[in-house]
Amino acid sequence: MDMARMQQRNLRLMGRLMVIAALMFGVAWGMIPLYRIVCEQTGLNDVVKADELAKDDLVAGGGEVSMTFDSTVQAGLPWQVKPLTTHLKVRPGTFVQVQYQITNASSRAVVGQALPRYLPGEAAQYVKKLECFCFTQQRFLPGQTRTFPVVFVIDKALPASITSITLAYTVFDVPGQGGGAS
Repeated sequence: MDMARMQQRNLRLMGRLMVIAALMFGVAWGMIPLYRIVCEQTGLNDVVKADELAKDDLVAGGGEVSMTFDSTVQAGLPWQVKPLTTHLKVRPGTFVQVQYQITNASSRAVVGQALPRYLPGEAAQYVKKLECFCFTQQRFLPGQTRTFPVVFVIDKALPASITSITLAYTVFDVPGQGGGAS
């Protein structure tokens, strides 16, 4: 095979690899809004409006649920995430507000997005969030620290078998969005 043909084949291969890489990036980029749509349709991990709660949902029920608040960050990412309250006893039907503090520990502007996780998983449908920083891209200046509230009500229909709930947020980098900060 002559050199010109070999270069032409290499260029075609490189073009195909770039298209595949662009498609993989597009699929990964599209997963965040797709996850939000799935959560909106299923009612999981989503914020509700106060007027969507039934009036009897807002009357304190009997019993208490032990709540633990936590966070995780993938190794190598610039985030420091911590709940300002780590444990609470919560009565179903009462409003609860906790705060999470997030710091960009890098020397560059970054954009992140938080996704909630519940343990046990079935508890997610009973935690009605009225305010949450999840699913929203947050822009941080280098070294910037911000505090975000999470306001929720635990549904009185929570099964008696669930006596403890952990709410943890994982913060991810949003690639290509760290250019400037607002």
